[in-house]
Amino acid sequence: MTAALALCPHIALQRHRRAPADRPSAGIVPPGARGAKPDGWTVGITRAYRSMFLPTYGFTAYLPAPFRTDHTYVYGPDGHLQPSPGTR
Repeated sequence: MTAALALCPHIALQRHRRAPADRPSAGIVPPGARGAKPDGWTVGITRAYRSMFLPTYGFTAYLPAPFRTDHTYVYGPDGHLQPSPGTR
């Protein structure tokens, strides 16, 4: 997930939009998720998780155990993702 913070344009750049819906598995907003992009992102570090296949949507959801640590990132004035103040 840490690599996605820099390599995924949708996450790394505040004004970047989602992949077009005609791409495989793109444009799908899972149940319970918001369609709008958040103001920031949190990477939670855990040692365990369980998964659940969602046949209606054709993908697997990963459900983490409680986080051991977490790292928060927000968009800076230039629109690029950066560690939140107080995050290493």
